[in-house]
Amino acid sequence: MRKTIDVIERVFRHAGLLVAPTWRTVQLDEEKHMRRLLKYLDIDCIFDVGANVGQYAEKARRNFEFNGRIISFEPNPVAFEQLKAKSANDHLWEAVPFALGSEPGLLNFQAYDDSKLGSFLEFDEASPNAPTNMGKKTIAVQVETLAAALPSLNEKYGFKRPFLKMDTQGFDLQVAKGAGDKLPTFLGIQSEVSFGTIYSKTPMFDEVVAYYQSQGFTISRLFPNNDVHFPRLVEMDVVMIRDDQANLGLSKLGSMDEH
Repeated sequence: MRKTIDVIERVFRHAGLLVAPTWRTVQLDEEKHMRRLLKYLDIDCIFDVGANVGQYAEKARRNFEFNGRIISFEPNPVAFEQLKAKSANDHLWEAVPFALGSEPGLLNFQAYDDSKLGSFLEFDEASPNAPTNMGKKTIAVQVETLAAALPSLNEKYGFKRPFLKMDTQGFDLQVAKGAGDKLPTFLGIQSEVSFGTIYSKTPMFDEVVAYYQSQGFTISRLFPNNDVHFPRLVEMDVVMIRDDQANLGLSKLGSMDEH
C-alpha cells in the first residue's frame, strides 16, 4: 500500500500537481526544498544524528528522492532496535548504536516513554511547552565526537559530499562542536533550533545559528517541524549550507527540476 501511494504521489508531482494527506502539509516546504538542495549540493551521504526509529531516513528516501548513503546514529537501545530492523532492508542505510556530542565518554540519556523526546537534557518543569507526567529511564550511553568518527566512517564508506542532519532534542550544538574544525567537511546542515524551551539548558536559535555561521555556513531555509505547540512558535528546523556552496550562484539551482 505504501509503495502504491509513493508511486501515485510521484506521478502527480512530476505532472506539477500535489496529492497529500492533510497531516503532511506542515512538511511540504521542507520536502520541496530538500529535494532541490540535496541535488544542488550533490550530496552522497546523510549523517542522520538522533535518528530515533528512522523517520528522517524514510522521509529522505520517499519524499526527498535521496538514493545515497545514510548513516543513522541512535543511542536509545529501544529505538535502535526498530531503527536497525528498518535499515536492514536498505543496503545503503547504516544504523549506528551510539550518540554524538562535544566530548567522548559515557553520558546519562533521558529515555522518555515517547522515544522521540529522548535527550541528554531533562524537561524544563517551568516551561509550558514541556510534557508533564511522562515516565522515563535514565541510562548511560556511549558518546563519540564527529571529529573522531568521521575518518573511520569515510574510510569505510568513501563519501565525498556529506550532509549533517541533527535532531537531538536540544543537543545539536554539542554535536556540531564535537566536529571541531571538521564541521566544514559537511556541505550542509539541518538542525532543530529552539525559540522556546522544552528542555532545560537548551541553547536558543540565536546562539546555535551564530555558531554555525562562525563555522562558515549561511542560512538556506527555515521550516516548521511540527504544529503541536500551536499557537506558540517553539521549534523549527534551520537548513544551512557552506558559504562557498551558497556563492556558486543561482543559475545552478534555477536550472534544476523543481518538482
